[in-house]
Amino acid sequence: MTQIDCILFDLDGTLLDTSYDFSYALNLTCAELGQTPPGYAEVRNTVSQGGAALTRLAFPEADDALFEQRRQQFLANYHDHIALHTQVFPGLLPGLVHLAEKNIPWGIVTNKPEKLTHHLLKNFDFPSAPQSIVCGDTLPIRKPNPEPMWLAAEQCGFAPEKCLYLGDHPRDIEAGINARMQTGAALFGYLPEDKIDNLDQADFLFRTPYDITQFLKERFN
Repeated sequence: MTQIDCILFDLDGTLLDTSYDFSYALNLTCAELGQTPPGYAEVRNTVSQGGAALTRLAFPEADDALFEQRRQQFLANYHDHIALHTQVFPGLLPGLVHLAEKNIPWGIVTNKPEKLTHHLLKNFDFPSAPQSIVCGDTLPIRKPNPEPMWLAAEQCGFAPEKCLYLGDHPRDIEAGINARMQTGAALFGYLPEDKIDNLDQADFLFRTPYDITQFLKERFN
């Protein structure tokens, strides 16, 4: 098996379960505007597509100008309630503890904007600090382009081939492959059940966060 020296995580749907706070912010925005909110299951299945897709889910008939107003209102509500319910996926924290105990560097590569990413992460005290946090606007391009992946690997001090990238969306697996990294699919993330097959190109498949923890303990024993 190819050596792995560094672990990189996608953020939403892989490292952190942010879906409840996205749903809360969207419900709040709908309540402010007298709109019936979409159900939680719909929101969860849309989170990985970003804020614009979530806004369109709630306001499908809005024209461009109104849509942008609604999007900004939703993002403001999300910013103000960003860590009410968000948590490390249950079962994954022991894996992060193990990485800390074994001094294994890890990082985050997300398409979430820097402003929201850092505002969210300041609420979490991980067992060891991420060596790299690359966001959707850190560079002019983002996943599935390999450049953000290469930046994270460089900041962690390892060649891309020595990194394992974990994500819950086909875009994540594509980004890892484009960067010549090993890839792991978080099947417990936000991809709808009927789309799970789209993650089959990953080197490793993880059905639960606990499976990732067990993998990390076996690899770094």
